[in-house]
Amino acid sequence: MQGRPPGFVGMWPSRAITFIDNHDTGSTLNHWPFPSNHLQEGYAYILTHPGTPCVFYDHLYQEGGLRQCVLDLLAVRKKHNVDCRAKVTVRKAAGDVYAATINDKIAVKIGRGDWSPNQARIEAPGGQQWVRACSGQDWCCWEVGVKE
Repeated sequence: MQGRPPGFVGMWPSRAITFIDNHDTGSTLNHWPFPSNHLQEGYAYILTHPGTPCVFYDHLYQEGGLRQCVLDLLAVRKKHNVDCRAKVTVRKAAGDVYAATINDKIAVKIGRGDWSPNQARIEAPGGQQWVRACSGQDWCCWEVGVKE
């Protein structure tokens, strides 16, 4: 499984349903919630990777920019046709950073570590450039495009 994501997303992405929280874990029940200070990083992963991601309704109406983060990542996913069969190449996996390219059109970095597709000298297809699409605390997403 070298170069592929871990777990079910790496083994059988067309059957993977991904989510961060749901009504049984988060919300008002607060049983085993996803760590609130890492919600943006969690959505950066599931919304840029294959599988069928589910956005928790409560997160769309939470304070602190999470709604805009989710909307930005959904726009990138839709623009670049990331679906349940998207091709993922893990570029770096270390204790402080996870980085991958998806369909050779999106790059994502999650964690405090330093990484970018430009710094890693990953060629963008068609002679284009890697341009930052959206970012937040400890994550960044780039897309192939023309620098404005």
